[in-house]
Amino acid sequence: MLLKPNDLLKKLHNAEPLPNLFMLMGNEAYYRSQLLAAIPEYVFAGVDVADREIKVFDKDTNLNELEGVINSYPFFCGKSLVILRDDKLWGGKQDSNAKKQQMEKLLTILSDIPEYCTVILSATELKKTTRLYKNLATKAVVCECESVKPKDLVPWLKEQAQELGGAFEGEAIAVIMEYLAAVDSVPLQLLRQEIEKLAIYAGERKRWTRQDVEETFAALPEVGNFALNNAITARNMLQVLELLADKRKRGENIMPVCGMVMNNIRTLLKIKEMASEGYGESRIIAESGMIPFVVKKNFQACRKFSLMSLRVALNELAQMNIAIRQGGRQYERLEEILVKLLTAKDFL
Repeated sequence: MLLKPNDLLKKLHNAEPLPNLFMLMGNEAYYRSQLLAAIPEYVFAGVDVADREIKVFDKDTNLNELEGVINSYPFFCGKSLVILRDDKLWGGKQDSNAKKQQMEKLLTILSDIPEYCTVILSATELKKTTRLYKNLATKAVVCECESVKPKDLVPWLKEQAQELGGAFEGEAIAVIMEYLAAVDSVPLQLLRQEIEKLAIYAGERKRWTRQDVEETFAALPEVGNFALNNAITARNMLQVLELLADKRKRGENIMPVCGMVMNNIRTLLKIKEMASEGYGESRIIAESGMIPFVVKKNFQACRKFSLMSLRVALNELAQMNIAIRQGGRQYERLEEILVKLLTAKDFL
């Protein structure tokens, strides 16, 4: 049974009948932590916390001990829960005889779990091609806890707000999307914390505005990057230099900053190239796969730059990335590249 995290959470909340083996796959900590909190409540509904028999295996797991715990009848409440999250058991190379024997024994143990026991296998490195996964997936609840891409974030934001008794206005969602436009995956755990903080800040107000977001989302590292991106696209050289100086003063690692600037310029360049070929906003959104908010924001901004200046800046940033790894200059070089880009006159 393959379920998305939210679907599984609903079934757990509604106490629907489910297999007694849960396989939580993937790297998204937000969904994993929610499920690891919800499953015990599902298993031990109505049982005092002191009487719950829960055993966690997360390091140097002895399979004989694991087998013994799973098959030992829980006398306090008649139910037990085993949480297995030792990636060393199934991670790494699979070609040694010892590893194969270990995987086979684990498969044997988890293929015959008694009714009174529930097992959560929480894995970030279990490959779907392994015999262990293929066999267990046919009898377990499999839930893939994958990161949410920025382009898929809007429904999630609306759900979080509704859960906390509020609703984001369109501009509020737009600014969050702009904050996260340069990231490959969304920090859901941190984002949830910021939304909870916003709910407290808003108090009895149920409509959350752009200003609410700007006032409360300070913990997201992307907020500072958003300000830098805005200054670049506005060709505000003084603000760009001030923001870079602040980052240097606070000791921020140059690599993520450089990567963020590269993403921003790459986005400007892509939109500029498509616009120069006669594409309008709607067609760029449809064919580029970029977030609509990002295209709309940068469609006008890219007119302030020439194709040549953007290409030169992107190439120099790529070279800078290599130089940084070899001990080259850092913030000074980034400042030089951006000053060159922002003072270019060939866009006129």
